[in-house]
Formats: sequence, structure tokens, C-alpha cells
Amino acid sequence: MNGFSDEWNEIYNKNLQLTSWPWSDLVSLVYRYCGDAISRNGLVFELGCGAGPNIPFIQSLGMNYYGIEGSEAVVKKLHNKFPELRKKVIVGDFTQEDCFSRLSEVDVIVDRASVTHNNLSDIKNILKGSNDVLKNGGYFIGIDWFSTKHSDFSLGEQEGDMYTRTNIETGQFKNVGSVHFSDENHLRSIFSGFKIVSLEEKVIKSYEPQKNHQFSSWNIVAQKK
Repeated sequence: MNGFSDEWNEIYNKNLQLTSWPWSDLVSLVYRYCGDAISRNGLVFELGCGAGPNIPFIQSLGMNYYGIEGSEAVVKKLHNKFPELRKKVIVGDFTQEDCFSRLSEVDVIVDRASVTHNNLSDIKNILKGSNDVLKNGGYFIGIDWFSTKHSDFSLGEQEGDMYTRTNIETGQFKNVGSVHFSDENHLRSIFSGFKIVSLEEKVIKSYEPQKNHQFSSWNIVAQKK
């Protein structure tokens, strides 16, 4: 297993990728599927919370927020910004089973393009750990799991399995470690332990500044059976 890529710690130390607004797709899907959990002030666990753009949104719903992030540098920033979360947002590797052991009865697990920066073996471990701690009927919401229709799927080198690329030297995935791409059948296979209640693929073709470059990713909502 590879686990957390140190490249992300370097990125955050350079004050890059410090997004400060919640991802609109996540907002939409939480409102669409998590009304019951919201009404109960349920527990949300975010995998790879990064600079914390989703934290204010989750807090505004009155939900109980926990997060894990591999970069010590960005977690220090989060503790300064959200001192009330010092014991709830931790540095850790969510590819490891023990990252899930501190929680139980989780209502919603959210992930925006973090889990997809791992190889297939690690992703399967993450989904198993997620399934173990979710309440019956709880949701895993994954945003921007990169699609094999993405132009950059052809870049870099294969890492272990046919869907994971590494050592990408150009484009949005330059120097970010592992990147996992999925097609529909592949996603259905790795989420076979869940009930998929929503599966959407985005395809965005760019003409300027990168002519004919195609961004493509999946949003998935999977419910514990």
C-alpha cells in the first residue's frame, strides 16, 4: 500500500490548493440525500479534508463534523482557523484501518477527490473501512472521482493496476502522486458492497487555453446496505 502522498504536504506548505469555498456538487448531494441526518444533527466524517472548504457548510447544517487529512501542514492551518475542531480533525492516513476505528455510527462520509488519489488496493480498503463505520442506511458521497474519459488518463505511468497512474509530469495532476481513474463498470465493481443511489459522470471539454482538453469525473452516492 502506498497511502498518503507526501507531494500533498509540499503543495500545502507552498500555500497551494487552499480552496476556501464548499464544492457545489457536494452541497447539492448532501441536501438531496441527507435530510434525515441533517435533522438529527448527524455525524459527518470527511476523508482528505484538505484546507477545509466543506467545513463551514457542514457546520451550518448543525451536523457534527470530523475529518482526517494526511498533511500535517494543512491540519495546523485548520486547527488555527477552527479551534473547536482540534480534537476532531486529525492528521492521519485514511488508507489505514485504524483511521476509522475512532468513530462508529457515522451518518455520512464525504470525499471530494481525495480517495481517487490512491491505487485500487488502497481504495478498496478505504471503502471497506467506510462501510464498517457507517450506520445502516448511511451514505458515502464521493465527488470528482476522475473518469477514464479524462484527457490525462493517458499520461504518466501505470501503477499496479490499469486504472491508476503516477509520475504525471504535466497538467492538473503534475506532481500529485497517484491518480485513479474509473469507468462505470469499474465503479460499480468497487462499490459492490453498497447500494448505489446516484451515479453521475461529468464531461467538460475545454477549448481555451488547452484546446480539446477534456476534464471528466464521477459523482457517486452510495448507501450502506
